Amino acid sequence: MLITQPFDSAALKLHPFSCGEPELDDWLAKFAGQSEKRDNVRTTLLLDEQRCRIAGYYSMRTYELSAADAASAMGRSRRYPVPAMLLARLAVDSDYQGHGAGRLLLFDALQRLLAAANDIGFEIVVVHALHEDAACFYLRHGFRRFLDHELNLFLTTKDLRATFATMDPG
Repeated sequence: MLITQPFDSAALKLHPFSCGEPELDDWLAKFAGQSEKRDNVRTTLLLDEQRCRIAGYYSMRTYELSAADAASAMGRSRRYPVPAMLLARLAVDSDYQGHGAGRLLLFDALQRLLAAANDIGFEIVVVHALHEDAACFYLRHGFRRFLDHELNLFLTTKDLRATFATMDPG
């Protein structure tokens, strides 16, 4: 059974995590714990309880979108920076890819962001995809591209509410 839980450095000792993207593998192994201690990111793990493995993870943090980048994303001029949340990383171990683990992680992240939106004001959720395949994953789940940065994607808080209302984690 796959379950999500807050980051726990002890889980890193279960089994080597490998998603096929060295940057994402290294970040989890070397920097996730430091980032947690500094309170500048929160990472959620997807654990396979039966196999005692990390099946995936995502990390999120607050973010501020510059007025220029907000105009690129939202297609209209902005005078001030826009409060945002950054879905900084989302990765699935190679053994779990293609079986819905990525969708499960995204659904969990969006659910947490939706809950946060009731208490903390932000206008937009931002993702910086590593490559086009990753961008396509987010596009299939309601994200849109920035006008002049094809690998930067966004979902407005308004769209987040609508997307979550129609999203099925199964």
